[in-house]
Amino acid sequence: MTRFNLGAWLVSIILLIMVTSLWAAEGWYLLVPPRSEYNENTSYLSGYKILDKKPLSQWGHQSAYDSASECEAVRNSLLMVEQNVYSKSSEAYQKAIGEGADQAALKTQRYITEKNNANVWALMASRCIRSDDPRLALTN
Repeated sequence: MTRFNLGAWLVSIILLIMVTSLWAAEGWYLLVPPRSEYNENTSYLSGYKILDKKPLSQWGHQSAYDSASECEAVRNSLLMVEQNVYSKSSEAYQKAIGEGADQAALKTQRYITEKNNANVWALMASRCIRSDDPRLALTN
């Protein structure tokens, strides 16, 4: 690589980093709160706790968006999908109970239903946050 090509390459990389940083500063993140470990010994639909009091820096980044409205639209769509998935798994669990399914099958179906329920609650607690929000940098 000649000196000229190396210099042009470095300038291109620096510009790319700057443009990417500017885009990120103006973007939006869909953040989803963490959840507890699964506890099969609690009452039905209490197997997971949504830890929405944790700092935003500990929440999961579902994805990045160009605008708050795009972020909210995706959030609402994901919530509708997860509610549908939960509803179907809940119906399957209730059916398995009614049919007297064996304990292993009931345990598995309950776990699936609990997880799907937790997904709904996590998305209900999720937030669209500007990517440059200072709370994302906190590590408490």
